[in-house]
Amino acid sequence: MMKVMLAAIEIFSLVYQRIFAQKVLTQRKHGRVWECFVWGMYFVISNFFTYSFAKSAWDNTGIFVVSFFFALRILYIDSAWVLSAVTAFMAISGALSEVLTYYGWQIFVQKSGVKVDTANEDYLLLLVSKLVMFFFIKILLALIKRHKNIRLNTQEWVEIFMIPGGSIVILAEMICQKESMSETLDFVAALMVMLINIFTYYLYDKIGETAEKRVREEVLQEQSEYYLRQYNENMNLWVEMSEFRHNMTERYLMEKMYLEKGDYEALKKYCDNSLEKLHKQRKVSNTGCFYFDSIINYKAAVAETFDIKFETKLMIPRDLKVETEDICICLGNLLDNAIEASQKVKAEERSVCVEIRVDRRNLMMMVSNHYEEERKKSGNHYMTTKKEKHRHGFGLNIIRKIARRYDGEVIIDDGNHQFVVTVLLYEIFSM
Repeated sequence: MMKVMLAAIEIFSLVYQRIFAQKVLTQRKHGRVWECFVWGMYFVISNFFTYSFAKSAWDNTGIFVVSFFFALRILYIDSAWVLSAVTAFMAISGALSEVLTYYGWQIFVQKSGVKVDTANEDYLLLLVSKLVMFFFIKILLALIKRHKNIRLNTQEWVEIFMIPGGSIVILAEMICQKESMSETLDFVAALMVMLINIFTYYLYDKIGETAEKRVREEVLQEQSEYYLRQYNENMNLWVEMSEFRHNMTERYLMEKMYLEKGDYEALKKYCDNSLEKLHKQRKVSNTGCFYFDSIINYKAAVAETFDIKFETKLMIPRDLKVETEDICICLGNLLDNAIEASQKVKAEERSVCVEIRVDRRNLMMMVSNHYEEERKKSGNHYMTTKKEKHRHGFGLNIIRKIARRYDGEVIIDDGNHQFVVTVLLYEIFSM
């Protein structure tokens, strides 16, 4: 039974090692079967050499470093330096967790005078050290999220601290009991502790993914509204222009009649009415690329309701092939932010400027606006000032994720109360 417990503890260690690798590294395009095979081989090889040949802690560390590094090299495309850094972190944190567990337990026993009487003490302490290491990993992942300007809610912080901490307390109580439970009960209790830690992590991680997916769905729903509005407006324009062309002969006859009568005032009014009709059909974006025109014209109409001047500088090919939702998510969020910020400034300063350029398969989007409130920053990242922080915090994070996906970047300049956001995306269009 103790060998089974040891195997379960090592599997638990393997699971959180994979969690960390998946979160900080970029995976190669392999199937799930290949990934499971590589992690399985790593598990078998590392544990075989550890328990068969290792005679010291240095031997254990060496076996882990070599086997773990090669597993990462096979599964992930990051540079050797990045893989080495991840491997070093895992090795150092593993050694540190074992040292903290050992000396912490010794101090606790000496201070409390607890009499330890359990045959499974070594295995349970090994599990405690694994939980300490898992706690280190979760803290680092949380700090990485903070660095990326991802807001963690209270429940996530509770999960990070309370679940491993509570598990350690439970295991300590099991070790300190005066009469040892059976090996089976010890194994079941330890197994439940491990499962609770893994399942709660994946549960809260899934909650975050679901929230982000919900934001994407909301943006895509708005995108559908853009398309429908643009389609209806284009249809109305087409009908009106068709009628205008159809009545062209009558219009020329009317103008000729006014000229023959010398009624220049009536002729002037008639021409003004015709020009006014044509002017009303002018749109902010008339590139001919339906995708961009629908988004920009929709947002321009929203800006108009708040008396916000909307300017565009667009260099977009008419026959551009747009096959991704990422543009809509980026541009929609940028324009929403600019319009909301413009509502808070003086009426004469309310303006939004949109500049979009397409160079072959690359895209540059720049949105600028005036702002009045001081911008809140965390590190190099700007924090949203909107009331619905859960929604807009995800939106800003999605823009940065999209930029990284296309090896691009997000550049922000906020000098002289002029907020300028530039998003660069590379290789985004199909040729």
